[in-house]
Parts: sequence; structure tokens; C-alpha cells
Amino acid sequence: MALRNEFGWSISRESIFDDCRRSYYFHYYLSWGGWNASSPPLRREAFLLKRLNSLPLWRGQLVHYVASKVLESMRRKGRIPAEDDVTGYIAERFGKQFAFSESRGYLTVPKKQGGRLNIDWLALLDHEYGREVTDERREKTLDECVEGARGLLRSSILAEIMDTDPAAWVIENIDLAEFAQAFEFEGARVFAKTDFIFRGKDGTYNIVDWKTFSGPGPDGAESAGQDEGKAGIQMGVYGLFAARVTHEPLEKIRLHEINLLAGGSRAEHRIDGGNIDFFLGHVRSGIGKLKGVLAGADIRRNEPLPPGHFPRSRGARCAGCRFFRICLDPSSAVRLD
Repeated sequence: MALRNEFGWSISRESIFDDCRRSYYFHYYLSWGGWNASSPPLRREAFLLKRLNSLPLWRGQLVHYVASKVLESMRRKGRIPAEDDVTGYIAERFGKQFAFSESRGYLTVPKKQGGRLNIDWLALLDHEYGREVTDERREKTLDECVEGARGLLRSSILAEIMDTDPAAWVIENIDLAEFAQAFEFEGARVFAKTDFIFRGKDGTYNIVDWKTFSGPGPDGAESAGQDEGKAGIQMGVYGLFAARVTHEPLEKIRLHEINLLAGGSRAEHRIDGGNIDFFLGHVRSGIGKLKGVLAGADIRRNEPLPPGHFPRSRGARCAGCRFFRICLDPSSAVRLD
């Protein structure tokens, strides 16, 4: 069965749309099918650039991966792993991934083989654009990854999780590329990327979201979907998923936001009769925005309007955008004018 580019909404998709519509077009439409060698050069270039990561995004992905491995170890062995083992593992993965990207292995090695991801596959924006990653920036990113692992192990929720039935745990399976749950809302597919779910001893349904917030920096432009202002909406969408897919009563749903770069600090969110309409309204509005750039607003066809309907959001962030080469680089031979 042929792959089909399906319409969908998520907080990250809407964030990219709000930041720059041209980037949204590149990410979700122009790049589609670019994995095929027979695709036009511009489409193949868009697909390559779509998969580039900034240092902060890489940091977040690596910490999330290690969090999933810690939870798998807890379920298998019945105990929280030692801090030295976890920090050593994340440092090892960091080194191998960085070396892979620095050698530009991403140009020849598939990201996924046999249905599993190559966990050491990485394509850094800096390496593709020939920009130096200084020792200082590299060490800072590694330190933050290690700090994220420590924040996980020291978070109060980990001991709470350990005291529940592991058979009911739902761990994000990154190795098999199982990234997201989804539900239907007014005819559209809504994606809710949960990191971890467990059943509390009191019968509550608990959804955990690992965050890696840090102070602003030169790479902060690529943090769509990760800024603190959108965290409450994101958690509300997780609550909608629990209510609509697992049919959990609202009063049983607990939403935990754990910032691993702040020592595992914890914030709890609730979805209830007083705010559910707000979250539903936000999703409805977001779907409307994304539908507005489709031919006939038809989400079944999911055919974008011509590129002129996706204007650039020019600014200081453009120079650090993964799509700079096909958008604004005057020296590029493959570019969308």
C-alpha cells in the first residue's frame, strides 16, 4: 500500500505554522516523497533538510531516549538504575551520535532499518551547513544531557512510578519509531505524543511529559513545540487523548510535566469540566488554521495551496533555520524562489 501524506494537527505542527508558514510548507508538503531517489532535486533537498537538528533539539531527543531506556530497565529489573550507569550511557550515545553527524553519515546510512531506528543516526544543522561546533558549545550540550539524566533519576515521580504495576506502564518506544498516539476530532487526526503513562496506586491515569527547558541561547530558534508558553496546551491535549481514547473519567486523569534540566522539578496539570472546552477550542482553532492553506480546505486530499500562500517570516531566526538553503541562500542551486 502506497504511503499517503495525511493531514493532522499537533501542538508542534501548529508551532511551526505560527513561526513561519514557508517552513511549514517545506516540512510537511515539499519534503514528502523526498526519500525517493527519483524525486525532483528540490523535494529531495527539502527532505534532507527537514531531518536536521539543532543542538537543543538533539539534546532533548537524546534525554528523552535515555528516559525511555531507564523506564524499560526499571520494568525489567525492578529497580531504578545507578546514576553513574545512566550518565555514562548518555555520554556514550552523545559521542557516537556526534561523530556520526560530523562524518555526515546521514547522507548514506538509512535512519531506519528492519523497522527499527538506528539510534546513533544524527544530522546536525551545523555539520550540514559547514558551521563549526566549538568545543565550548559541544561540552555545554553534553553537560546539559548529563544534567537531564540526573534530573530524571532525582525526580520525585520516578520513585512513585517504581511503586506501581509495571504491567500497566506505557513507555514511548523510540527504537521502533512508535512516537505518537492519536485521536479523531471533528474529522481530523490529532496527534498526542506522550512520553510515559502509568496507573497510580489510587487508580489515577497518569501521563508524564519530560521537558528539557533551559535558558535562551544561540540555537533557541529551533525549539518549536518546546517553549514553556505552549506546555499547558500540550498537557491539555494529552488529557483529551486520555478522555477520548482510553475513556478515562476526567477526575482520574493526572498530567505531569517534569523539567529534567531543573532537577526534575514537577508541575501537575488537570483537565476538567472547567477547562475542557478551552482545550477543545484550541484544537479546533488550530485545525482551522492548518486547513486554511489546503486546496478547498479539504483535509482528505491534503493538497497544499501554491507556495505563494506560505509566506516567509523573515527575521534573525532565518539564518539558523534548517531550510535556509532552499529558501534564502542566494548561492544555492536548488531553491524555491
